[in-house]
Amino acid sequence: MIKAVFFDIDGTLRDFTEQGIRPGTYKALDLARRAGIRCFTATGRHLLEIQEEGLLGSLAFDGHVLLNGSLCLDAGHSVLYENPVPVSQVRIMLELRRELGCAVMFMERDAMYVSHITPELEKLQTQIGTAIPPVEPHMERGLEHPVYQMIPYTGDNNQELLAARLPLCDITRWHDGGAFDITPKGGSKSLGIQKIMKRYGYSRDQIAAIGDGYNDIPMIRFAGVGIAMGNGNDQVKAAADYITGPIDQDGLLHGVEYLIGLNH
Repeated sequence: MIKAVFFDIDGTLRDFTEQGIRPGTYKALDLARRAGIRCFTATGRHLLEIQEEGLLGSLAFDGHVLLNGSLCLDAGHSVLYENPVPVSQVRIMLELRRELGCAVMFMERDAMYVSHITPELEKLQTQIGTAIPPVEPHMERGLEHPVYQMIPYTGDNNQELLAARLPLCDITRWHDGGAFDITPKGGSKSLGIQKIMKRYGYSRDQIAAIGDGYNDIPMIRFAGVGIAMGNGNDQVKAAADYITGPIDQDGLLHGVEYLIGLNH
């Protein structure tokens, strides 16, 4: 019996190429709720960008797994779990920023900011359909305020360098490349989901997860039922129990209908 579903945002709940939320997505969450299934987000996004840019329209959720599991909130945005990046790794990232000359984003609980603006940053933020956060001239504030996720806007060829220099972190390549989500070692959407499960008393076979990107693979493998969007990459699909249609063909709606069908 599926009692909760964890939804990725980009490429799952919302399409990069469209403005607003598809009608089929609203219908999907309405069907889930009518079936007694709780709905949660599980995303690399920060709550600020979700709220300030209206990324999820008027969709309502029972809680949020944010920043790839580093920060989990309930429906009222109270903290259920937090796992900041070790300060030693923040310090190394500041060094790498200077060495590589790349822009870096830091995400705190109530703030997100970038070191400077580069063409690569502008290009990627445009691709994901969100504005560039404020420029912070004193990035060293990250040594004094907990940082839950770091994003260096640098080429895929630097992945091995980042992994070698940041041994206490996990490095996840962005879906289309050009940047990385850097979070505490061992942290992931699946870990965040486990914290939500503990809060509500769910067992593993009572949850489902739906996503399309590299950072969704751990939660898709962990969930009792893992669903890959049809627009997802081959590695995501290989990790899934079920592959639904792509987002522009109401794949999310069909995925939720599949889950409801399992409950009957």
